[in-house]
Amino acid sequence: MGIEFHCPKCGKQIRAPGTAGGKWGKCPYCKQSVYIPTPSEEIEEIPLAPIDEDAQARERRLEAEARNLTTTLDREEPGKYAGDESPSPGGSVPLPNEAERDVPRLVHEFMSAMARADVGRADTIARQLKSYAGQAKEYVQRMVVDELPPAELSNIPAAVYKGFLRELLKRLK
Repeated sequence: MGIEFHCPKCGKQIRAPGTAGGKWGKCPYCKQSVYIPTPSEEIEEIPLAPIDEDAQARERRLEAEARNLTTTLDREEPGKYAGDESPSPGGSVPLPNEAERDVPRLVHEFMSAMARADVGRADTIARQLKSYAGQAKEYVQRMVVDELPPAELSNIPAAVYKGFLRELLKRLK
């Protein structure tokens, strides 16, 4: 049985013998090299592997655990400033431990307020964060480069999430 198809260059209809399917030939009209398609009855269907629901659930659980661990580590950096009275390389003075823990919480609250369209609350939080501008900028910049958002912010679409982070960075200047 013959194969009929159109030349991609000139658009003319071409007829080729069934044995030519899957090979290259020349268009008899424009002499362009063309691929001769395999007849549909000769195409073997490859079955897809079934979806492993357990593997997907495990993957989601591991991603959530990774986000939680990242958030915990961001909050707990033990001894980061212990006994160090000198400013950090960025020029900002280290925060006391209590305020250091407040920065991630305030940033997350800002993001949540923005997601709820509670602009008044977001403005209040942004003003609070200005007191810790150096540390807040550093934390937000880490969030920008992280692939996964913290667990409590994972419901915000990625593009919106990144936009909120850029907005907060502008407000911290």
